[in-house]
Order: sequence, then C-alpha cells, then structure tokens
Amino acid sequence: MTALAELSAARRAEVLAAVRAVEEADRPVPRTAFRALADETLRASVEQALAAAGRVLLERPAGFLSGYDDQVADALAREGAGVLPPADQAVLTLVLLYAVAIPRARGTVPGDADWTVAEAVDPRALKDSKLPDVVVQGAVRRLRDAGILGYGRNHWIVPGPQFARLTPAAVSSLYEELVLLAEPEGLLAESIRRRRDARRNTTIQSAAEETS
Repeated sequence: MTALAELSAARRAEVLAAVRAVEEADRPVPRTAFRALADETLRASVEQALAAAGRVLLERPAGFLSGYDDQVADALAREGAGVLPPADQAVLTLVLLYAVAIPRARGTVPGDADWTVAEAVDPRALKDSKLPDVVVQGAVRRLRDAGILGYGRNHWIVPGPQFARLTPAAVSSLYEELVLLAEPEGLLAESIRRRRDARRNTTIQSAAEETS
C-alpha cells in the first residue's frame, strides 16, 4: 500500500477528494465519480487515510461510503459518544420493527436486502405505542435531522441514509437485537444467544491466555 505522503501532489489531491466525498455524501459515491475510487491502488490509499481517523471504506452496490471501524465504534459507545437518548432509541426501534423486521419475516422485503430497503411506516402507527405523541414527534424529527430516519412516500418514515454507513458486523448485530426483541423465545433468538455466549467465552479464554 502506498503511503499518502509518498503520492504525488496530484494523486494525493485525488485521494483526499475521494475521502471527503465518501465522508460527506448522503448516498453512495459512484466509483466512476473519482479516480481514487475506481483505481484499486489509489483506493487503498483512500482506505489508509480513512483508517487513520478510525474510519473504513464501505462498498455498496451503488458505490462507496465511509463508516466507523467496528472497534472504534464500540469504544465510542462505551464512552457514551454518539449514543442516542432513550426516547430516540425507542422510536427508532419501533420504526425498524415495522419497516424492516416484520416485512422481512413475512417475505415482503428480502432478508439480505440493504437496510435502506424497507417498507415505509405511517407515522400514525407509532402513536399506538405507550410513548406520548410529543415524545414520538420530537424523536422522529431529531432522527430525521441526523439522517438516521428518512422520508418515504407521503412523508411516511423509512430508515435513513446513515444505515448505509454501517459495517456488515454492525448490521448483523442490529438485526440480532431486533430478533431478540421481537421473538425472544424463538429458535432464532436461542441460536443468537448461543453464538454470543460462544464468542464471549472465546474472548475470555483468549484474555486469560494472554495474561497467563
């Protein structure tokens, strides 16, 4: 991998322009939009520049975006950085259940589809929850402003463009949480818990071997 400092001024400018684009875009940046995304060698330099900031390059069917490295995201969450308020978390969970989990369960949305592929949710459906209407409205507004939720047909609610910035591991973890919430006693939920227990035990064992 060619270090950024070793590139010519012109190539370095191309790499930095691509980095800025994937960091700021609302939608995936087509690989044809920047030479540094189309060229494999320069794209490695884009990845290197992002990695220096704890970020990763994510390839989507329509192009590229950036997102947080999984370990960096976990560390930030443990420190409380970027963690949604409880009301926003509750509303987001409801939206994902209606827009993604339930449609996938009944087969109207493919199970392997991107999370931005979802059924739009009528805002009135959220009012059936135990959350006060004013809380729901405020949370939806904040989540839309942050790009976590978006607008579907008739201004109904859909997952927003920020979901395209999730790594595969983050997407898998999020889906598992929805399964555990929606059907905690189901076979899939039990399988998820077994896998997590196995990973946790492996991590504990590895840590013990390193300190022994």
